[in-house]
Amino acid sequence: MKGLVWFRSDLRIDDNPALNAALSICDEVLAIYIFSQSQWEIHNESNIKQEFLFNNLSQLKEALANLNIPLIAINTDSYKTLPLDLSSFAVEQKINHVFCNNEFGFNEKARDQHSTDFLKKNNIQLSSFNDQVIYEPGFLKTGQGKPFSVFTPFKRRWIENFDMNFLELELPRKPKKLSLIKSDLSALKFTKTHSANIDLWPAGESAAQEKLANFLQSKAQLYSESRNSPIIDGTSRISPYLALGILSPKRCILEGLKLNNFEFTSGSKGICKWIDEIVWREFYRNIMHSFPWVSQNQPFQVYTNSIQWRHSSEELKAFYAGKTGFPIVDAGIRQMLAEGWMHNRLRMVVAMFFTKNMLHDWRLGEKFFMEHLIDGDFCSNNGGWQWSSSTGTDAAPYFRIFNPITQSQNFDPDGEFIKKFIPELKDVPVAQIHQPKSDLFSSTNYPAPMLDLKESRLRAIQAFKDARENTSI
Repeated sequence: MKGLVWFRSDLRIDDNPALNAALSICDEVLAIYIFSQSQWEIHNESNIKQEFLFNNLSQLKEALANLNIPLIAINTDSYKTLPLDLSSFAVEQKINHVFCNNEFGFNEKARDQHSTDFLKKNNIQLSSFNDQVIYEPGFLKTGQGKPFSVFTPFKRRWIENFDMNFLELELPRKPKKLSLIKSDLSALKFTKTHSANIDLWPAGESAAQEKLANFLQSKAQLYSESRNSPIIDGTSRISPYLALGILSPKRCILEGLKLNNFEFTSGSKGICKWIDEIVWREFYRNIMHSFPWVSQNQPFQVYTNSIQWRHSSEELKAFYAGKTGFPIVDAGIRQMLAEGWMHNRLRMVVAMFFTKNMLHDWRLGEKFFMEHLIDGDFCSNNGGWQWSSSTGTDAAPYFRIFNPITQSQNFDPDGEFIKKFIPELKDVPVAQIHQPKSDLFSSTNYPAPMLDLKESRLRAIQAFKDARENTSI
């Protein structure tokens, strides 16, 4: 039997259920990656993520070569044309069985269903597996048999049902038959349009696993205390590797548990908290599965469709450039523009400032992040923006509005992070760094605050109240 492994957001050899299934069933195995430039643009995927993807595909090609598996890359116009292109390739190569790992967006599910239909017409089977979650999406239910929409009880049920056998990993074996096809990634072309530092993100499984090991050995114990401080290098920074599947969540959980005596709720607070973040990713994938409209540009909280979002092109321009006049917000945005990544605490601060203080539509912020993040993950990014804007599942109460000045004082007390990314404030005294003077006597080239925090807070609360009332009428 001849099998084809269809790689998507699972660019690894380690803990790859689709790859392992192909190797266990098939005598000869090929691999394919199908890229659609237009689809990436539709989904607002960043240019730096595209570069990271191509770099990792090169590494994957070498890893697969050691298993005698050639990797072929082809282009397709869109997800609409992909099923036919995949089926044509499979027929040409006399493939009997296609293997892939599941993705959770609405468009991705439709793509996979159409691919299944096209392949079936040619007597080719498609089998899919779950590599991004521990449990089958939708498996965990509330006591009433409904999908979870709040994280804490979801996590509780997740732990209650957990079995260590879930973390068993299969080592890939070589196919019985050596393929005569040669690897070919020449179809992939990349034109750099971003200015972020890609060197911060070395490609390949070895680099990803080294990053994971370094974090667990040297930083994880203090993660719960250090994770909120953007100037401290206290986070794992493995999110780009999770987003493209260069690391699996299962591998992360396994390695974390090994250092914590296989405990989820006791032992190291840091490791427990970090594993929580991995479970959050699974939670958001369950949300996409159980409430599919969330992946179709719609809020989970239906009443929030009635919110009268503001629109100011001048405010948006200032926000996108990191020139709001609020240093911690601007520093977070400028970090993302410089590195393709933003500290997690600042993602919440920035998102809440955008949706609550500015009262701009969360979908514009969600899009902005995806356009610039190397770790842009649709499920997590959507979930995070909807949480911050109080439109989603497990959302922050609509009256919870982070004060960016207080957040700055709490998590960057000396202004080190601010000064790193806003050089025009490098000489401002610590006493003023969180709220710099913007009068005629100011020597900085930094803008005045674009809004009044107190007034904008009251405006946001009223907008949500009005939306609730309008919906209930």
